[in-house]
Amino acid sequence: MNTSFTEYETQFVPEKSSLSQQFYLRPSRYLAGVLIAALSAAVVLLFSMPLPWWAKLAAIAVLLISAVYYLRHDAYLSMRSSNVRLQMEAGQVTITRRNGQSWSGLVLHDSFITPLMVILNVLPEDAYFSRSVIILPDSLDKDSFRQLRVLIKWNR
Repeated sequence: MNTSFTEYETQFVPEKSSLSQQFYLRPSRYLAGVLIAALSAAVVLLFSMPLPWWAKLAAIAVLLISAVYYLRHDAYLSMRSSNVRLQMEAGQVTITRRNGQSWSGLVLHDSFITPLMVILNVLPEDAYFSRSVIILPDSLDKDSFRQLRVLIKWNR
């Protein structure tokens, strides 16, 4: 009787290798809004700090350059190095950039998955440091976002 339970159990458990899908990312207005709000809050905080005017100006310049970069790279996906496609299969992810280059890596267990956001942490092949891909619900259609979250949970 114990063997029939095991046969039944293994018969209906999906294999991780069969879980594979491609996701095409779109620009995210939500991420752009979050980045702009964070920049605005940082600028307000800088003005309230007791620093010389030239230090405030330098810090604001650095914040603006950083914000423009991340808006173009991660929110608007307008840079050639922006990630525009994910292909997940058996704990591996292949990420394709706008310029056509691809890189593969292992999905890490510390990836953050909620209904409002996915932060996909990936360790690229032959690399020591991980990379993160931020995906908000408006980057994919509703069903694709749900499928991505399920695949990440199954493939970790």
